[in-house]
Amino acid sequence: MLSKELISCCVENKVDGPCDVCFHAKQTRTQFVTSESHAKDLFDLIHCNIWGAYKVPSFCGAQYFLTIVDDANRAVWVYLMKVKGEASNLLKDFVVMVKSQYGKDVK
Repeated sequence: MLSKELISCCVENKVDGPCDVCFHAKQTRTQFVTSESHAKDLFDLIHCNIWGAYKVPSFCGAQYFLTIVDDANRAVWVYLMKVKGEASNLLKDFVVMVKSQYGKDVK
């Protein structure tokens, strides 16, 4: 891929061989066990996770991101964060957004 210039991060950074980002992009994990439980209505159950810190921050300076997944329809919201401490306020804002946009309460 490097020879065909399909990826440019290693070439632009003048790195011999794959860079840190290349290794993380190729990471895999085993599948989760299929769950029999499933929320019946939107926002009855949400799943949240904080990812990071990444060595290379995004263009806006974020090194973490918060993902929120609705169990009923598997919709995903992603919020970039510069520090982990932003998660609390983002979750509060998410609950307010759900109430105003969907007329639902997060249970």
